[in-house]
Amino acid sequence: MEPEIEFLDLSPEEKILLLDVLDFSIDKEGYIYDELLKERHICPYTKKEVLFQNASILPGSTLVINTSALTISEYITDKLEKKY
Repeated sequence: MEPEIEFLDLSPEEKILLLDVLDFSIDKEGYIYDELLKERHICPYTKKEVLFQNASILPGSTLVINTSALTISEYITDKLEKKY
């Protein structure tokens, strides 16, 4: 059976609420800010700061990434490698 990954399109308000639950906020320049580390959040795939407008919160995790075809494919590859 193939693993199923479902992506949802959240409104900006819903994304802000979810980020808040995960201890993130948005700084004055529009970047995701990690409240626990007291610094801007760094995408684990691009190794760059994540702008709110480009952010994705990956399903089934607390990963916040810069959204691009490359980062999504890397996430799916990682999930499949861990599964098999």
